[in-house]
Amino acid sequence: MKRLVALLLTILVMVSLSACTMGTDGTKLNQDPSAATEAPKVDINKFDKNFDGMQAYLKELKLISSKEADMTVTQADVIGAKKGVRYNIDAVHFVEFYEFDTKATPDEAQKVYDAIAKDGTYNVLGVEDVKGVISDSKKFVMLYPANSTYDYSEIIEEFKKF
Repeated sequence: MKRLVALLLTILVMVSLSACTMGTDGTKLNQDPSAATEAPKVDINKFDKNFDGMQAYLKELKLISSKEADMTVTQADVIGAKKGVRYNIDAVHFVEFYEFDTKATPDEAQKVYDAIAKDGTYNVLGVEDVKGVISDSKKFVMLYPANSTYDYSEIIEEFKKF
């Protein structure tokens, strides 16, 4: 338990420090504020239905950053996942994606699924009410801050297709 609390505090410090050095204009990633707001046309069928394909699809839609500096590998095993990544959207907003083994779901992973299925939130590492979404395939979970002012609806809509 102490290890989890220490990890959470480390993450919070990193986020707060990055907020001091990054600016935000409230626009979507990689988007010129003066450009039209129509989403790019992307054929979902050209992407593999796996963790990497899901990320590539969201990057091509410009819903998450394609910059290496905006992506961090997470400790997915904390929530019983196989893989996990976190994408910074701007100085304070982020989204995390996790891949689960649907054939052998560990107890911690089942807790994540059950909590998200029940009310769309999950308490992770002592942070209460992290919002969550399960993909249609049930292989992936998306987590994001419940108290965020960022509109995650477009990311959620496209993420669920995987």
